[in-house]
Amino acid sequence: MEQQLRGLLAATCEANRTKRALEWRKQGGKVMGLLCSYVPEELIYAAGMLPWHVMGTDQANTSRALTYRMANSALYCNRVLESFLAGELDFLDGVIATDREQDLVRLWDVLVHLKKTPFAHIIHVPIGESALGYRQMAKEIAGLKKSVEKFSGTKITEESLRQAITVFNKMRTLLAKLYEMRKKEVPPVSGAEAMAIVAAATIMPKDEFNRELEALLPYLEKRKTSVDHVRPRLLLSSDTLYNPSYVELVEQSGGLVAMDDLDPGSRYFWQTVDTSSADPVYALAKRYLSRPAHPRMVAWDRQVKQVIDWVKEYYIDGVLEMPEMYSLSRQFRVPFFQAKLTEAGIPNISIPRFHDMADAGQLRTRIEAFVEMLQARA
Repeated sequence: MEQQLRGLLAATCEANRTKRALEWRKQGGKVMGLLCSYVPEELIYAAGMLPWHVMGTDQANTSRALTYRMANSALYCNRVLESFLAGELDFLDGVIATDREQDLVRLWDVLVHLKKTPFAHIIHVPIGESALGYRQMAKEIAGLKKSVEKFSGTKITEESLRQAITVFNKMRTLLAKLYEMRKKEVPPVSGAEAMAIVAAATIMPKDEFNRELEALLPYLEKRKTSVDHVRPRLLLSSDTLYNPSYVELVEQSGGLVAMDDLDPGSRYFWQTVDTSSADPVYALAKRYLSRPAHPRMVAWDRQVKQVIDWVKEYYIDGVLEMPEMYSLSRQFRVPFFQAKLTEAGIPNISIPRFHDMADAGQLRTRIEAFVEMLQARA
């Protein structure tokens, strides 16, 4: 079973990332690239296509992308554009984005201008959770549904959409069980391993992922790991952090990442879709808007409350926030985030990061200092 686990952990490394998508295409299927975790994947799945989250290159050189974008713009968007321009994503049949951030909209503009995929669609994500927001999000999902049906040639019926929701809810339930194990004093997976497993779910066919993780959970329940540190227990918070090397760096610096607030982490699978709803489109809208939110959403107080709740549930000693450089929505939130955590008596620090580990030395120094401070408090 350890070998099977290693295979799952390696699914998103740059050498393997496109493997399953290419296999899907060889079997005659279409692959839809997603640029945001607010895109309702269930629609893509219900149309018989593979929803595949675009992670972008891990390489430091994004010179091609900088022909169209500024160097001091969202690094995730630069990495994604670099991958497109290098021809690494030519297998994609389409790309779907949201207006979560204006940098993401500008990326979508460039991809449409360059005609990088046969299909392109963008949806508006309301900035707040409310009855009005749910209705607007449902309207956006309905519009996406029509576009996907036209492109795929497949009618998305209520039955097929409900079946897709069932599959994705199972994925979320399985991942929730994995995260429940992270509450143990010595978790059966490291923070980097947990992130890699969730990231694998974003690019694998969901049925295949569900089978693999379901088979692994009994083994993980009993798995013994040798960790250098069980304290301090950290919660790591960031966006578009697909490079597990950063999580490994935190754990090599003396901390145990026992919980996260990440796109390829808790925020991806937290909260299932209500299957009792008479309208599955509205149920999707409600789930995607009410799950733990990206900092772009205006309810910062609720976002911090969620983190505080996780701190209590996972016995966290300190919160480490690592905003990606030039990710403005998170950087705008930093003062509020830190003030509220401090007010709640939770030690915290915010350290900006890049993506290619070029800043590893500086990060290690600051993380080690934070860890030492937590150890001194114990």
